[in-house]
Amino acid sequence: MRDFEHGAEFRFRRNDTVGTADAETDDRFLSECFVDTGDLDALRDCDDPKRVIVGRTGSGKSALIRRLKEVEGNVIEIPPQNLSLSYIANSDIINFFETAGVSLDVFYQLLWRHVITVELLKYKFKIDNEVQKQSFLSNLFGGPKKDRSKEQAIAYLREWGERFWDETEYRVKELTTKVETDLKASVGVGFNGVKLDASGGKKLTEEQKQEVIQRGTKVVNEIQIKALADVIRLLSDDIFNDPQDTYFLTIDDLDDSWVAEPLRYKLIRALIETVRSFRKVKYVKIVISIRLDLLNRVIEATRDAGFQEEKYESLYLKLRWTKQQIEDLLNRRVAKLISQRYTKIRISVDDLFPARVGRTTFVDYLVERTFYRPRDAILFLNACLEQAEGKNRLTAQIVSAAEGEYSRKRLISLQEEWGATFPNLTRYSKLLLHRKSTFKVSSIDRTSVEQLYYTDFAHDLESGDRVFAAATNLVLSGNGTLLDFLRAILPVFYVVGLIGLKPDSTSGTFWSFHSNEVPSPGSLDGNSVVAIHPTFWRTLGVRVAGD
Repeated sequence: MRDFEHGAEFRFRRNDTVGTADAETDDRFLSECFVDTGDLDALRDCDDPKRVIVGRTGSGKSALIRRLKEVEGNVIEIPPQNLSLSYIANSDIINFFETAGVSLDVFYQLLWRHVITVELLKYKFKIDNEVQKQSFLSNLFGGPKKDRSKEQAIAYLREWGERFWDETEYRVKELTTKVETDLKASVGVGFNGVKLDASGGKKLTEEQKQEVIQRGTKVVNEIQIKALADVIRLLSDDIFNDPQDTYFLTIDDLDDSWVAEPLRYKLIRALIETVRSFRKVKYVKIVISIRLDLLNRVIEATRDAGFQEEKYESLYLKLRWTKQQIEDLLNRRVAKLISQRYTKIRISVDDLFPARVGRTTFVDYLVERTFYRPRDAILFLNACLEQAEGKNRLTAQIVSAAEGEYSRKRLISLQEEWGATFPNLTRYSKLLLHRKSTFKVSSIDRTSVEQLYYTDFAHDLESGDRVFAAATNLVLSGNGTLLDFLRAILPVFYVVGLIGLKPDSTSGTFWSFHSNEVPSPGSLDGNSVVAIHPTFWRTLGVRVAGD
């Protein structure tokens, strides 16, 4: 019979863990403890349209790509940091035309298509010197010339393939330099004295702007996107045409600061368009991963008149975990830790931890304090193991002690995850301090908002923060109501996962990490119920019924 107060007897050492928070450093556990949720099969299937891995921080995006590399033979990696895309960001010519209002989206797509095409060819034909390049091009050029579009594709490869074996960043600079030259030449007469950089673009008159847009657009439209489309057809028909010889090209770490915003948003949008276009190459799959909040920012920042979001939905592989899958993951990691350090007997989470913490089973208690993400669960278990150093058993008291530090760090991580979208999230969260775990919207009174406003908001009103603005309208100008303010701040808490929302008595409680549905601000009123996520109870000093 299981011990409700203690887990099985083992003596834990300092630095005992069940893995690390990121896949890149999780060598000891990741491969052996990988849990296949079905997502890997979708990625490996070149006929499956899903190729953009979307998930929140810690949901397993990088782990999935790493596993793909382990099980597939032909996997090419392109780290965005190696592309030298800051060269574009620092280009005075590019900045001049961007600031003037010229859309360079076609150029950004050309850039990705060009880089990906060359990387694929370089890998397949092992092109790393001049002799191998000439041999490859001669073989292509020596074939039948009945198809004019393929002749054009080969001509394109000849024109741009002089240094196939060079590093990827060389090709980015090479292509950008050519476009810069054409754009600069297009300005020509009539713009003497205009500085060709971002500051010059801002100083143009409306008449000058229209002229620059017209000339710049003409250059962009002449970019060889048609030739590259022919290249993609050539890849599909004549090069990557063997179903027994599939290739994968992966791009991870788009979340990192590899180039400044807003250029990063435009480049990511262009990359997603490129991923779509490469679906024509049936036995090549371009796989990218992107954090959900970054994808949302990209869509908002690059949305244009013709944008149709549903066209992209089929590309998205949205990572979701169930309680059973998380438990399976933890069981594998616990078993590996114990077998490495202590015994060959297979030990599970249920064996190692007390049967219950309070009135809840340990596994339920842990999963309730996650966003159903592997990273959260691993970090919670590691926090428990850290508290257990030198002790013979894991107890409910140890779990409780570990939860305090875990809760504090999770709130910090939440700010880091969502900082680009909600830079003042930590300040917002003070509205939830010492509240009940569930409460009606009407229980938040004007006094608590005013106190928060004067202590945390009032000194930073020039930031353009929408929540600060709603608070100002309520507290100072009288142009807003308390409900207006709550309809501004509660959806933020919901989106990041701090709270769940039950809009009315007929609906259930919605959580952003479980549901795509976002309760509209208009659906919230005084009777709507807020549930603070258990992860943050300890750090926010939340009052829980029965405590």
